[in-house]
Amino acid sequence: MSYFEVWSQKRKAEDRVPITVSLFFPTTSIIIAIILFLVLPARALPLPYIIAALGNGFLAGVTLLVTRTIFARDPAKHYNFCFTSTMLASLVFNRFLYGEWYTVQAEKQAHADKRCYGKVCVMMPLLVLLGLAVSAFITDVILHFRYRSYCIKSLAERARLREEAMGTRDVLPEEELLR
Repeated sequence: MSYFEVWSQKRKAEDRVPITVSLFFPTTSIIIAIILFLVLPARALPLPYIIAALGNGFLAGVTLLVTRTIFARDPAKHYNFCFTSTMLASLVFNRFLYGEWYTVQAEKQAHADKRCYGKVCVMMPLLVLLGLAVSAFITDVILHFRYRSYCIKSLAERARLREEAMGTRDVLPEEELLR
């Protein structure tokens, strides 16, 4: 993430890629990981764990960069809210979605060790999380297009103000003549 930010920030403002494009990597990696959890055999499950870990790592960086960029006037409040919501979601989904579903499925299977075996134990929670991840992707798309539109309008206004300022001068500075 830091490489992307450095690469983007070294460019002129008009040529920069909006930082919101970075939201797509964590969301897409989580969607891919959940799908792989649902379809891969048990021996291949380390792969989606690795993909999910990369996505979560990028999410931490993206949360910092995007909140600092979009909410430049007061980034701390929004930054803390983003991390607090992530923490609370983990607690709520692990306890009430996964935990309750697993318990019900384990009771249905009625094994002596009270464990649940098979994909049925995690299918519904993973499908719910897949739905949430897809809705997050849609939100990323909306946010990206709205922020990109905002950037285009801001750059157009900046160019207009620069042209007005240049039009009021009688003599152009030397560096402007060389352009």
